[in-house]
Amino acid sequence: MRLVSAVLGFVLRKAGALVVLVLSLFVGYLLVQALVPAIREAVSDRDRLEQVAEERAGLETDLAQLKEVAEERRSAAVDSLQAAVGTELDSSRQKVADQKAVLEDRLEEADDCSRLRELVESLPVVPNTCELKERAAEAARETLTTLERGVATAEARAEILTDPSLSNQEKLSRLGEGSDLASTDREIEDTEAVLGQKKAEERTLEQAQGSGVGWVVDQWAKSWKWLALVALLALVMPALLRVVSYFVLMPAVKRAHRPIHLSAGSEEGAARLDTSEALRTLTVELADGEVMSARSEHVRPVQGRISGRLLYDWSSPFISFAAGLYGLSRVTGDERGTSATLSTPGDPDSYLMRIDFTDHPGVVMRPRHVVGVIGTPELETRWRFGIQSFATWQVRYILFAGTGSLIVQGSGDVVATDPGGRSTRMEQNLVMGFDSRLSAGVNRTEVFWPYLWGRTPLVDDEFTGIHPLFWQKATADGSRNPIARTFDAFFSALGKVLGF
Repeated sequence: MRLVSAVLGFVLRKAGALVVLVLSLFVGYLLVQALVPAIREAVSDRDRLEQVAEERAGLETDLAQLKEVAEERRSAAVDSLQAAVGTELDSSRQKVADQKAVLEDRLEEADDCSRLRELVESLPVVPNTCELKERAAEAARETLTTLERGVATAEARAEILTDPSLSNQEKLSRLGEGSDLASTDREIEDTEAVLGQKKAEERTLEQAQGSGVGWVVDQWAKSWKWLALVALLALVMPALLRVVSYFVLMPAVKRAHRPIHLSAGSEEGAARLDTSEALRTLTVELADGEVMSARSEHVRPVQGRISGRLLYDWSSPFISFAAGLYGLSRVTGDERGTSATLSTPGDPDSYLMRIDFTDHPGVVMRPRHVVGVIGTPELETRWRFGIQSFATWQVRYILFAGTGSLIVQGSGDVVATDPGGRSTRMEQNLVMGFDSRLSAGVNRTEVFWPYLWGRTPLVDDEFTGIHPLFWQKATADGSRNPIARTFDAFFSALGKVLGF
């Protein structure tokens, strides 16, 4: 039941975060509209531009359809006229041919009249047939002329109808036809006028949208969908990457990696390591001639001689500086005995522990946890590359070897744990250091849900052996400033790679 509740709570939190993010963007958008009238007007112009664009597109479609219908009707009218004119032309030509034959007959009949016959028929009692025949021939000639004029007219109409350089509208206009298409032409003209008005308005609105405010509104209209998608991915991707890392990447790393053994091959017979109890305030007793170099801000009451030291180890200046072991207080014991009290300033949850070692091959310790060094142990570095370095993001290990003591600090408490020959896991951010005689590897955290919720890290350090590892109970909270936190995360990651 708890598992179901946890999963349901996780889903609801993610969904709620998505809704809150989108609503926050929307509320901010509304506030900007309310506070900046120019943006509100730009939004209104954009809406009007979309409406005008739709109306213009509709008018263009209607105009294209009207022109298409009118052209079809004109084409049909031209085809009909062409057929009629062709028929008329054929008929007229046939009539002309027939009339020519009639005219020839009438002319022959008129030519048959002799002079004597004309004299005889000029008498009052004799009918004048020759005159009648001449009148008939003249009438036939006039009819032929009329028919030929009709043929010429028909040929001119046919020539216009077959002229490829003329449109159907021009052909009908020249022939005086197409009066039934006048209403369609007027409708086309009206639609073109309205379309021209819409185009002019659209150009005006587009120019307004080209201004700075209009550009912002246009960019928002174009980008809000992918912004919502990015917000969704920002909420989902971390969980998805955690799932892939847990079930795919880390099992592969676990199988492929080989634990490191930094002191392998070193003489370990005479090595000795002892630790003190972790205390908030630690008092260090120095024998005659014994020297302690500690961070100045940690040194409280001091008996005996004290001096300044710029760097802990001049042979390793970069490591000393990066570890904070610079500007140190150097306390030297005398014959009467010297004591120095150490405590952490500004952090009441910090604890201090003393680690004493003799003829030791090396105590691995992150320098940021080192407060002071007693004696002169050697500062060494070991580099290790491989799949484990990829998993832990650490390629260099810093060791304090030989004989001496370390004063280390941790948050919440400092604990020295001996694995007792068994495998012991510890969260990476809690590990302060370990005995180099231990075998150090990595393993996947066994608790999936806390890892998915970001409560525990994915990779645990795994130690095997009979020597101690050192860890703190908590980690100090970083700055709450996002910019500072980003820089802290970057430099902390870089320092981790280099072993700090």
